[in-house]
Amino acid sequence: MTFFTKNIEFFSMYAWLYRKKLVKSLLSDENYIKYKYKRIIGFSPNLQNPKSFTEKLNWLKLNWHNPILTQCADKYEVRNFVEARGAGATLKKVYGVYKRPEDIDYTTLPQSFVLKVNHGCKQNIFCKDKNNFDSNHANKLLNFYLKFSNYHRAREWAYKGITPCIICEEHLTSDESSMFEYNFYCYNGMPKLVEITYKENPDTARTNMYDLNFNLLERKYKTLPLEFAPEKSKEYEQMLAYAKMLSQGFPFVRVDFFLVKNKIYFGEMTFYPISGIYKFNPISFDHFLGSFLELPKPLN
Repeated sequence: MTFFTKNIEFFSMYAWLYRKKLVKSLLSDENYIKYKYKRIIGFSPNLQNPKSFTEKLNWLKLNWHNPILTQCADKYEVRNFVEARGAGATLKKVYGVYKRPEDIDYTTLPQSFVLKVNHGCKQNIFCKDKNNFDSNHANKLLNFYLKFSNYHRAREWAYKGITPCIICEEHLTSDESSMFEYNFYCYNGMPKLVEITYKENPDTARTNMYDLNFNLLERKYKTLPLEFAPEKSKEYEQMLAYAKMLSQGFPFVRVDFFLVKNKIYFGEMTFYPISGIYKFNPISFDHFLGSFLELPKPLN
């Protein structure tokens, strides 16, 4: 048995990664988006006359390059934007900002915390109890996350100019509290729809999407649906007001909040949900979401 035969899985993975990197580096943003869109959704997007939500999001990637997107996609710099827009009370505590994992002094951190990179998506490391936390493993993950690029992965222009760093912030549910996540779909400064996820614990989530009057919409998720109807609480109305404040000036942005023990926390601002390349179920829902989005004049 040759060395190559024994290590065929390794060489196959290496060849796959090399091809993928080569494709990314050789293709223009538009051609790469078309390539990835067709591979995932099954057909090429119409970027000249976009109609669906995903087509319009990818048009925005290519044609609407307002510098404010970079600040708002940066999970640390967006704090200044949120403060300036009058929603500073929703910001989570930040314990530190670091250029490298090696700069983190874990002895100075509280018993529970969250580590994340400012330019990533779902690249979070949760520590509920520092006594049982593997900082060496965390540092390895953070080094990997720092090298990851949402711009190169899916040509998400908003991430292109972000200087990567590590943020350490408060852990919202370290005491096992349940959490609601409210994601407001905002079009030209007006919230139109809300996606609500209930997390009883980090491993289970239930999600539904509604109009602003909590009429259930037909979108199907991979997670289980909510088992109860949400209520128009004062916290919901406050989040709705914050979403409207923060979304002014953007053709589309999803503004996310967490609700823990009746306290509102800002999550993030998302300009291309699921990278703008997602096969909705049903597919007609893609056009429904797109019907709210009026594209602006190109800005490059």
